[in-house]
Amino acid sequence: MGGGRGGAPATASARARRPHQPRVLLLCSPCLGHLIPFAELARRLVADHGLAATLLFASARSPPSEQYLAVAASVLAEGVDLVALPAPAPADALPGDASVRERAAHAVARSVPRVRDVARSLAATAPLAALVVDMIGAPARAVAEELGVPFYMFFTSPWMLLSLFLHLPSLDADAARAGGEHRDATEPIHLPGCVPIHAHDLPSSMLADRSSATYAGLLAMARDAARADGVLVNTFRELEPAIGDGADGVKLPPVHAVGPLIWTRPVAMERDHECLSWLNQQPRGSVVYVSFGSGGTLTWQQTAELALGLELSQHRFIWAIKRPDQDTSSGAFFGTANSRGEEEGMDFLPEGFIERTRGVGLLVPSWAPQTSILGHASIGCFLTHCGWNSTLESVSNGVPMIAWPLYAEQKMNAAMMEVQAKVAVGDMGPGVS
Repeated sequence: MGGGRGGAPATASARARRPHQPRVLLLCSPCLGHLIPFAELARRLVADHGLAATLLFASARSPPSEQYLAVAASVLAEGVDLVALPAPAPADALPGDASVRERAAHAVARSVPRVRDVARSLAATAPLAALVVDMIGAPARAVAEELGVPFYMFFTSPWMLLSLFLHLPSLDADAARAGGEHRDATEPIHLPGCVPIHAHDLPSSMLADRSSATYAGLLAMARDAARADGVLVNTFRELEPAIGDGADGVKLPPVHAVGPLIWTRPVAMERDHECLSWLNQQPRGSVVYVSFGSGGTLTWQQTAELALGLELSQHRFIWAIKRPDQDTSSGAFFGTANSRGEEEGMDFLPEGFIERTRGVGLLVPSWAPQTSILGHASIGCFLTHCGWNSTLESVSNGVPMIAWPLYAEQKMNAAMMEVQAKVAVGDMGPGVS
């Protein structure tokens, strides 16, 4: 998956056959939820626009998960060069209590010298058309400036969240004048064309004290996005009609809707998965699919209550199940957690649950072929954390959702899907999200 000797991209021989083809360099942070849309964007630049593409992804941990390797194999097969940037050395590691965003941003910042080396090497053989990074990739702006190429940000979440970020400096100034915190606001935030955003739906980094390092990092990210030559966003106007609209007095960068960028081609580890054979035997529209994404985990109590709810519903279900984590809802966010369900058993489930639901439900430890599952005729609805990739996949396949948001912007996504798009039901009750 990684580069060859000396860090050369893995498909250098393919590039040698087209030495003068303009190339886009893409830098993705170490989150599986970001890698999938970045890989699809790179693939489409090659397939639909006649460009060459090199996708670099920074690592926060090693080794990469099976999902990372599967995505990598797919894009390599479709003509995209892939370079895995090494994880920071142990001496450079952040404290264990660092947030997901802080760890990802640290990995990207540490990778900039390597990005510079790759970019210079590529520019020596063919023109670079642009450098595309995600929202924490601002440190790589210096590379684009040195090489004189446009600097774009690719926002893998919805326009509503991007609009919130782009308006954050203005919102912060309002909060400073009022002498308060965003979490204490009694009135929702109104952004052009978006559902009202209530304080309890804001991302956790916005709920932090405005004097904290966490909030300062978010505000810096918002200001960096406004300075980009353009921002690509993984959405489409039929879902979010107000893309690019700003409030009076707020200057936005050029915003381009490029979605939905979802994984539409099953990878090798999906095609023969046992759950697809099981789905083939179920009636049309009869199965509830349950998954909380590559990064979402429930607590022990939530897992037990969900299991009992599925059992009492008497509906068929397929559950991509993970071992609970009492401390965090995003323990596997970087896509590197191992599948421990088969190794350690299902002792966290209510006693007798597996036997009582045998034949009605199917448990898939840790990972399931979601692309194939959501496209299957037997699926009737999707119980989801409302991560943006999962949301787009569900909408694209016409599968209604039951929203159980866990972290990041997922509460905002859930509100949009329920109130604006009207393709989800939410409000799971107190204490579940």
